[in-house]
Amino acid sequence: MKGTHKNLTSLRIFEAAARTLNFSRTAEEHHLTQGAISKHIAGLEKRLGTVLFKRTPTGLRLTHAGALYLEKISAALRLLDEADATVAHPGSRVALNIAVSPSFAPFLLIGRLAEFFNRHPDIRVNIRPRLIYGRPAGERFDAEIQLHTGHISGKTAQYLCGREMTLVAAPSLLERRPVRGIDDLQHLPLLKRAQRGYGWDEWRAEIAPHWAGPGQHAAEYEGFSLLLPATLHGLGLAIVPICLVLEHLRAGRLVRPLGEVVAGRHAYYLLQPRPDTSGPCTQAFCDWIREESQRVEDAVQDYLAS
Repeated sequence: MKGTHKNLTSLRIFEAAARTLNFSRTAEEHHLTQGAISKHIAGLEKRLGTVLFKRTPTGLRLTHAGALYLEKISAALRLLDEADATVAHPGSRVALNIAVSPSFAPFLLIGRLAEFFNRHPDIRVNIRPRLIYGRPAGERFDAEIQLHTGHISGKTAQYLCGREMTLVAAPSLLERRPVRGIDDLQHLPLLKRAQRGYGWDEWRAEIAPHWAGPGQHAAEYEGFSLLLPATLHGLGLAIVPICLVLEHLRAGRLVRPLGEVVAGRHAYYLLQPRPDTSGPCTQAFCDWIREESQRVEDAVQDYLAS
């Protein structure tokens, strides 16, 4: 096709500019002048018949058309790069970029990755701890594992694990102040998680709707990576997904003083771009994480049934 090479160069330049939202940095990345970058973008906009970027006092921003275009061409460029690497360097490892909830990564993923690499030694996985909100608009990932409700536009969402939540505490804390019912919680430190999901209000609505819950001055922790160690060290009681603390419960490092289980609205989901343009390497990772998550789910159900 006439001009295919030039068009592909323009697409790569657009992808870099959309990712960085900075023509100067894009020029450095492609070893071109800023004027050449502008010319490529202008040519692409002319061919498409629409504006991809808008200039604002605070810098570049993608237009709606630009954001849609980025979503489509990022997947296409990814597949081209993967095909080039497979043919030109058959011994090299394909790199996947996976965004993972900062709580899922250390507790449920990292310890299992060696098994994935044993199955797929030709695939390298770059793990990026990310929340689903409040991150740069230009970031694109082959797949994501996020704490969510499962309803999100522009992506498919498949449930992995984590619906079941419960109240937990360290035995050392309860030895000093036993908990036999809701009223006993009034005199104990209750710990909050700062982000959405697994909140006291949702738990209270099912277990104790007439109880006031933690006071406004209750200690708040930024994520499970801080909340769980605080709970394990006896600093207070917390609401947590059972899948994250299953080993601690089995080992007796944490206990469930009320023995309850609440099905929460949030859980861990595998998110993929829609439409699905993933290659075989991404598909291999997604199949594997679904398989591992099913094992986690089965273990949680076995624990609750025992």
